Amino acid sequence: MGVLQAIPASHRYLIRQLKLQVPLCVDLILTAAAQGIGRAAALVFAREGAKVIATDINESKLQELEEYPGIQIRTLDVTKKKQIDQFASEIERLDVLFNVAGFVHHGTILDCEEKDWDFSMNLNVSSTYLMIKAFLPKSPSGYRWSCLCSHKWRQPLPTSTEDL
Repeated sequence: MGVLQAIPASHRYLIRQLKLQVPLCVDLILTAAAQGIGRAAALVFAREGAKVIATDINESKLQELEEYPGIQIRTLDVTKKKQIDQFASEIERLDVLFNVAGFVHHGTILDCEEKDWDFSMNLNVSSTYLMIKAFLPKSPSGYRWSCLCSHKWRQPLPTSTEDL
C-alpha cells in the first residue's frame, strides 16, 4: 500500500493532476498543509524530490509532517500580513506557491452571516493576494512560476482509486 492510500480519492486525483503540471526538484511552499489536500500535496512533492515548506496554523497537526524527508514545517496564519512578510524575508528562492488555505460556508447565502462572508473573503482571496505579493519576487528571473489555489479546483472524480 502506498504512502497516500489512506487519502481520499478526490485528493489523490488532484495531486496526480498537479504532478503533471509542476516540475519536480523545486522549492515549494504549501499553505494549509497539516491535513487534507495540503498534506497530500506535501507528501507527494517531497517524495518526488521537491524541497517542501509546509505551513499551517494548526501547529500540532503540522508537526506530524516533520518525520518525512524533504519537508520543513512553518506555523503560519495566511491572513496575517506581518507573519507572511516575515516568512518571505527568510526565503531566498521559490518556484511554486500552492495556496491550499480556504473556507467554504455551509448553507445558502441567506444562512451566511456577514462575519462568515468576511472570514471567507479574507482567507480565500486576500490571503492568496498577500502570499503572491510576498513570494513572487523570490522567483528566479525568467523562470515559469506556478501559483496553485486548491479551493478553485473543480474536476470530476476519477473512476479508479489507484495509488499515486
